[in-house]
Amino acid sequence: MKKKFLSVFMAVMVLFTLTFALSACKDDSDSGSDSDASSDEVIVMKIGSTVSDDSVAGSLLLEFIEPEIEKRSNGRIDVEIYNNSVLGGDRELYEALQLGTLECSCGPLSVLTNFDATFGISDLPFLYENAEIADAALDGEWGAKLAENLPEQGMRVIVYVENGYRNISNSKKPITSLADLSGMKIRVMESPVYLSTWKALGTNPTPIAFSELYTALQNGTVDGQDNGPGLTYTSKVYEVQPYYTVSEQQYAASANVVSEAWWQSLSEEDQAVITEVFEEYRDLQRAKNREMESEYIALMEEYGVQVNYLSDEAKAEFKEACQAVWTEMEATYGEELMALAREVSTKYAK
Repeated sequence: MKKKFLSVFMAVMVLFTLTFALSACKDDSDSGSDSDASSDEVIVMKIGSTVSDDSVAGSLLLEFIEPEIEKRSNGRIDVEIYNNSVLGGDRELYEALQLGTLECSCGPLSVLTNFDATFGISDLPFLYENAEIADAALDGEWGAKLAENLPEQGMRVIVYVENGYRNISNSKKPITSLADLSGMKIRVMESPVYLSTWKALGTNPTPIAFSELYTALQNGTVDGQDNGPGLTYTSKVYEVQPYYTVSEQQYAASANVVSEAWWQSLSEEDQAVITEVFEEYRDLQRAKNREMESEYIALMEEYGVQVNYLSDEAKAEFKEACQAVWTEMEATYGEELMALAREVSTKYAK
C-alpha cells in the first residue's frame, strides 16, 4: 500500500514538474517573440511633394532617397514617395507635417512663410549674386538662422535644395525691358516678398497654388508666371506660355522638411541615416538641376517657345526697381536680419 502511494505521489510530482517547465518555456518563447517584434518594427516615412516624377527633384526622391534610406537603415525605415501633388499642395503638405499625418515634404521656402515669416527674407530680389553664394549661405549660418524657430511650428528643415533662379514666362510678348511688364497679371507664390517684388516691377501679382498653375495660365486667369527652366518645362506650362525671358530676379530655394514630432520619435541612428542621405541628395539635386537648365531651355525652344535673355542694362533696371522691396522689408524683418541679408549678398561675392 505504501509503495503504491509513493508511486502515485512520484507520478504526480513528475507531471507537475513537466507542466511547470513547459509553461515557463512558453512564457520565455512569448517574451522573445514580443522583443523580436519590437526590434523588427518598420518605420514608415511618407514623403510628399508637388513636383513631377520626371523633374530633377522628383526623380531623385524616387531613385535615390527611397532606396538609400531603406538600404542604410537596414530596412528599418520604409520610404513612400508621393510626387505630383497627390497628397495636396505645398501648404497642405506642410500642414500635414504639423498634424503628424505626413513625415516629410519637399517644398518652397516661400510657402513656409505662412508658418514662419522669417523664411520670406530668402526671397528678396537679387539677394544671391550667383548659385554658389546661395549654396554657401543656405548650408551655413544663414540657413540655420532662417530655420531656427521652425521646430516651434512642428517642423524641421533637414536640407535646402533649389528650384534655381526664377525667370518670366508669359502669353503676351517678349520681355526685354521693365516697361514690357507693365500691367501684366503674374502668378506668384504666397509670400509678402514676392507680392512686393512683382508690384515693384509694375505687374499685377496674383497668388495661386502651384498645383493650379497650369489651369490658371491656360484659362487666362493670369498672363504669366515666374519659375526656372526645370519647373517650367516639367510642369508643362510652356505649352501655354509662348514667351520665356531669362531674368534671374530671384533665387528660389526649397527645403526638405520633416515633422518635428516624428523626428523626435526616431533614434539618433535613424536621424543620422536620414540626414546623411538627404545631404547627398541635396548636392546631387543642385548639380543635376544646373546641368539640365540649358537642356530644358533647348527643349522649350524646340517646342516653339521664344526665349530671350535680359541685357545687362535691363537687368540693372530691374534691380534698381527692386531696391524699394528691400526698403519695405525693413519693417517686416527688422534691421538686424536685413543687415544679415545684405551681408549674405556680398560676403561670398568674388
